Amino acid sequence: MTTDDAPGGTGLAEPGASGLPAVGAPAPAWLHEALAAAWGWDAAETEVDLLRLSRNATFRVRVRGVPVAATRVAAPPYMDDTAAVESEVAWVASIAGTGTVRVPTTIAPLDGRTVALVADEVERHWVCHTATWARGTVADDATAPVALHRRLGTTAAVLHEHALGFARPRGFVRPAWEPADLVGPGSRWGAWESACLPPADLALLARARDAALAELHDASRAPDAWGLVHADLRPGNVLLDGDDLTVIDFDDSGFSWFVLDLAAALTGVEHLPDAPDRAQAWAAGYQEVRPLTSADERTACALSMLRRLQVLGRTATDPRGGPSGALRAEQPAGSVLVAERYLRSPTWLLR
Repeated sequence: MTTDDAPGGTGLAEPGASGLPAVGAPAPAWLHEALAAAWGWDAAETEVDLLRLSRNATFRVRVRGVPVAATRVAAPPYMDDTAAVESEVAWVASIAGTGTVRVPTTIAPLDGRTVALVADEVERHWVCHTATWARGTVADDATAPVALHRRLGTTAAVLHEHALGFARPRGFVRPAWEPADLVGPGSRWGAWESACLPPADLALLARARDAALAELHDASRAPDAWGLVHADLRPGNVLLDGDDLTVIDFDDSGFSWFVLDLAAALTGVEHLPDAPDRAQAWAAGYQEVRPLTSADERTACALSMLRRLQVLGRTATDPRGGPSGALRAEQPAGSVLVAERYLRSPTWLLR
């Protein structure tokens, strides 16, 4: 489900271990054995090594040296049952079945379900999902060309059209991305207020947050504006193989304004000089499939402001979270710059 060139991250620590293994390190023995048993791989001929870790860990599975699959492992604090992941898989299977966009195909475990629940050495349970290995390279969020953002816009619009016609199976459950989930007291990615910034800068960010929340208060939730979204459709979550584009990592998918996918496409790069070019390219690509109203534009820019704070919170509270490398270091000061621009013009990214 990812590539040899996947972006770095730290690994899944064995219970009780100090520190975290690096990308490429083998999976803990308990996980290696559990995955081999659940999917019927010969443990002695199977290698399972870490690709990246955010709230979930993603591992590459090789059998006799050949990549065959990628397995995403959800930590117990983040996902403690299978229903949400099974619902994600149902949507992705429908996308694949209709040929909407290219996505990896789920590999069912031996018990015939779509995911497996495996126990570690201390009886914590981990939700594991395995999909076919998809070849390609992952674009860098910071340096992705504007043309890719146009493709992301078109891809998001096609996914939204699919979501509008998707007959959700009984028991389908995915989280919502309400404003409070992005930046509220119980925000899912951590409190942006924990960022190491002077009080004046934190106050500026709070004003921008309040302005964005006010914009969203009356934003339309009609079926053509609110529905099932990928919620993390950025350059780092697509694989490029020639002209082919494969969308990966639907683990954040849920219900929100469709234009949350515009905010997601700019994750962590909103402060860069070409951010408006990227946003406008995304909008142009989107409008090849679906319209964007002036109200949609205001909603998108408000969500982009909140997304910036959401990522700042993740960077501030989780050493593994947020953008990698130089982008991570730029989050505090860059967030202040974005807030200043948003307060000057609430549609600065698109006009």
